[in-house]
Amino acid sequence: MKTERYHTRLQWVGTMECPRCHKITWAWQSSGMSECFPHFFCNKCSNVIHRKEDQRLVWEEKSQALLDRIAATLPDCPCGGRFTPGANPKCVHCGADFEHTSDPVERLHDERMTVVDGACVFDGEGGVYRVKIVGK
Repeated sequence: MKTERYHTRLQWVGTMECPRCHKITWAWQSSGMSECFPHFFCNKCSNVIHRKEDQRLVWEEKSQALLDRIAATLPDCPCGGRFTPGANPKCVHCGADFEHTSDPVERLHDERMTVVDGACVFDGEGGVYRVKIVGK
C-alpha cells in the first residue's frame, strides 16, 4: 500500500486533543480548495472514503435524499466497520470520536477532510493510501 508522508511543519498538518483522554492525535487536513467532498469515515476506525461518483451527485445540491442514495452504496471498511454518513475520525489512543459540528447533509459539501496519522484514504476505485505524519 502506498504511504503519503506529511511533515509536521506543513500548514495542513496539526494536532487534535481528544475530548475523552486529552491525548494528542496528529492529522493532515485537506485544504478548502481540494474538492474532497463528500467524504465518509468508517464507523469503527478513522479510515475515510472519497469517491468522484458521489461528488458528481452532490456537486450542485445537497439533500437528505442524495445522502440516503449515497449511503446505500457505501462499502464496508477493511477493518470490519462501515463507511457511514455522520461517522468521524477517532482518537488514535482511546478511539473516541472527534465530533463534527455539522449534520451529515451539510457535510456533503465539506471540503476539509481530516485524516489522522495511520488512517487510510480510499477512492472507491481500488486506490488507497495510508497517511503517515513524520517529524513528531
